[in-house]
Amino acid sequence: MRFFARREPVKGIAPDDTISAERAHVRRAFVKAWIPADAVGAELGVYKGHFSKILLDVARPRELHLVDPWFNLTNEWGWGEGNNSTIDALINILRYFKPEIEAGTVRIHVGDDLDVLERFDDGSLDWVYIDSSHAYAHTLAELEVLKRKVRPAGVIAGDDWRPDPNAKHHGVYRAVQQFIAENDYEVVHTGAYGQWAIRRRGEA
Repeated sequence: MRFFARREPVKGIAPDDTISAERAHVRRAFVKAWIPADAVGAELGVYKGHFSKILLDVARPRELHLVDPWFNLTNEWGWGEGNNSTIDALINILRYFKPEIEAGTVRIHVGDDLDVLERFDDGSLDWVYIDSSHAYAHTLAELEVLKRKVRPAGVIAGDDWRPDPNAKHHGVYRAVQQFIAENDYEVVHTGAYGQWAIRRRGEA
């Protein structure tokens, strides 16, 4: 049984209105258009769970796997405003998504995503959203694992599509471009706020 409760925000977890209305709208539209609904998916790179909430609210997954190293990587993550403690971020996620975790809809995985992904059966995921290190080599390694773990008709998506070689997170763009050049995948979407999606050629 899935349980999607409405609740008051927990301190440290940002609901949609803590980011710009435009950005929230773009993200929700992206999820609605490209993330399969009522499916099994994973978010790689969660931190405070800003995007996790949108994924859960819009895509209504049967299972949502949230994968992040949190405190295994560092005690504090210098991204965003407010409390940067990775331990507090995880605690707040456990509290905020408590109903969904208890219902089995949300599953938390603390660890390196490449290690965590290997525990999934091949073809067991309908979609994956990448928002992790943004480093070229790591992103390319993620994509190589995901071509086994995501079913043939599934979607691999992510954040920070930056074609400009001088952009901070250009490594994501480089990795995706190399991956699709070497595999039977194609880019099906790039859009505002760096959102992107790829899938196997010929799959609709």
